[in-house]
Amino acid sequence: MELINQTLIMSFLGIIAASCVVFPILFLVQKHKQHKKLIETLKEIEKKLIKPS
Repeated sequence: MELINQTLIMSFLGIIAASCVVFPILFLVQKHKQHKKLIETLKEIEKKLIKPS
């Protein structure tokens, strides 16, 4: 019974450790995508406002 409890605790701690690594990476990737999309939108607006004459 004690071995089962230790195994469950270690599994739980492993899940927490994996989450601490994966979620910040996903956050940074999402932030980068949003930043890239914002820059593209601003460039499109700039092209529309400053038309070549």
